[in-house]
Amino acid sequence: MELMFWWLLPVAALAAGAAVWAALRRGHHSNSRRRPVAHADRLTMLPEYQAALRRYRRRLAVAGTACAVLLVSAAIAAARPVDVTTVSFGQHNRDIMLCLDASGSMSSADAAVVDVFGRLAEKFDGERIGLTIFDSSAIQVFPLTDDYAYAREQLQTAKDAFDGKPGNSGFLDGTWNGRGSSLIGDGLASCLNSFPPGTAPQRAGLQREEPQRSRSVVLATDNFLSGKPILILDQASQLARERSVHVYALNPGDLDYGAGSDQPGAQLRAASESTGGAYFALDNPDAVAGIVGAVEQTETAAIQGAPRAVFSEVPGLPLAVALLAALVLCLAFWRLQGLRAHRRAWLRRGAVVLLLLAAVLRPGLPGGSVPAATADLNVFFVVDTTTSMVAEDYGNTSPRLDGARKDIMAIAEQLPGARFSVITFDTTAHVRMPLSTDTLALQTITDVLEPQVTAYARGSNIAAARQVLAERLAAARDNQPSRPRLVYYLGDGEQTSGKEPEAMAFDAGLVAGGAVLGYGTPTGGRMKENTGLTKDTEDGYGGGTGGGGPAGRGGGYVQDNRTGSAGDALSVIDEGRLRTIADQLGVPYVHRDAGGAVSDVMQKAHPGAVERAGRDGSVAAAAELYWLLAGGAFLAALPEAAGILRQLRRLRPIRHQEAAR
Repeated sequence: MELMFWWLLPVAALAAGAAVWAALRRGHHSNSRRRPVAHADRLTMLPEYQAALRRYRRRLAVAGTACAVLLVSAAIAAARPVDVTTVSFGQHNRDIMLCLDASGSMSSADAAVVDVFGRLAEKFDGERIGLTIFDSSAIQVFPLTDDYAYAREQLQTAKDAFDGKPGNSGFLDGTWNGRGSSLIGDGLASCLNSFPPGTAPQRAGLQREEPQRSRSVVLATDNFLSGKPILILDQASQLARERSVHVYALNPGDLDYGAGSDQPGAQLRAASESTGGAYFALDNPDAVAGIVGAVEQTETAAIQGAPRAVFSEVPGLPLAVALLAALVLCLAFWRLQGLRAHRRAWLRRGAVVLLLLAAVLRPGLPGGSVPAATADLNVFFVVDTTTSMVAEDYGNTSPRLDGARKDIMAIAEQLPGARFSVITFDTTAHVRMPLSTDTLALQTITDVLEPQVTAYARGSNIAAARQVLAERLAAARDNQPSRPRLVYYLGDGEQTSGKEPEAMAFDAGLVAGGAVLGYGTPTGGRMKENTGLTKDTEDGYGGGTGGGGPAGRGGGYVQDNRTGSAGDALSVIDEGRLRTIADQLGVPYVHRDAGGAVSDVMQKAHPGAVERAGRDGSVAAAAELYWLLAGGAFLAALPEAAGILRQLRRLRPIRHQEAAR
């Protein structure tokens, strides 16, 4: 909790100090109004007098304590205490998948198409964009993201590849795995499947409904089919209609095959327009503006936006304490003085109670606002997805990857407004999610994290993500130098590649914080095989938790093939290597056990507190008036404090007074 008007506390302290000074100063001359009484000691030594004096002192002490508590509590309430709560606001957004035919008939036009895609990316603001390329099979170049710097970087890589620049020959790898070429229907279907599903995968028996976004596909193809697809273009466009996806076609060979209704261009036009989209020739100067305008006119549904922290005022406790203290003060004065005290004093005490009672009711006026806050951070999750991460020694025989999933989302909840990226590594490293504030996308990516297919495993390298992470950290620094970058490395430290890993060290200032999170036990756990085949039964890895990624894993365990060994292989955590990685990154190491709170991680990671947003970071709320009432109660109670101090000063032992005479 913090104070919005913290400067009121020193002002209140000065006011209270002035009241004390005034009370003690007047008390210095109070003896001048007294008259000497002979043999007063005989009276003060009477048991009845002593008992009455003790009662008076106790009641005066109660009144003094109540008044002090009242003043402190009222001052805190007047300073407007606030707490940070995380909320998700509704927003409107769109998803656009750029879909490129990379077949031979498009080779002369692909660079120009990518250039158009780049101009489209520059025009969009707030939308998520992704890129998928296809020939006989499709690959996703990058998933839907609002990290436009990353998108521009990938589009430039694509353009360099299509222009034939050295070093980019592997860009099209994976697009020739099917039979035939330029399977447009299959390519469009693959692009449609690149959108997040309407319902996320089930985890632990729960099903999370994901709100629908406006979805569009920009399909660049000449529609020249060469092979036998699974889906023809008409069937793929029907699938788009069923999923409410608008298809906008870009054709570099608009009239190459004639204008008849049975020609490729005409068929492409009919298919795209049947989805509510539009058709453009690639060289049409209105293509970019037309597509952007059409996409912006699509109806968007309200979705859950990125969480933000809101500074909510929480004066309830100090106001309640102040009101209770005021009632105790009135009761103490009634026992001390009865109703014989001056009427003005009782009116003042009544005013204190009424002011505090009104403040507790939290009156307000419409048209106000409260400041919002954000964790102004770029957060990179580096996740080990090697076979060892499914070792069943996390909690009750659950795979380690389950713990990593849970921790990713728990950390994200603690950093509202941050931008998150997910990098996974096994034999190689992959950017699964570019930087984005979209926690729904983060949830989806996290839900479907799965281990490497066992047959492809070639030994684990704990530093396999070093180069990719370095590139993403540097790009984030260049794009937003003032935004700190956190790295959370989640793994088990097992190094089986046969060579020493590179140091996970980066340029000074690239990593501002984070943590290395270790999963596993010294006794180790068995590992379920991942066959990569689709399977609906629960005999895959992690069956004990009812979860896992969407792919099937087969029912067997990885076998120990070392010479002289037999049976199921065991994976053991290597905390020594994990601590080394933590030292190299300059972040703490934290071992993670099932059921452990993520607060321990956050305290050690020192991610920094959320900060109030700028001028656009306010949230509509009523204009609170309680703090004015609390301030009035504080001022009205100051004379009571001064009166109590004067009475306490007069209650010196009688022998001290006689000695003074």
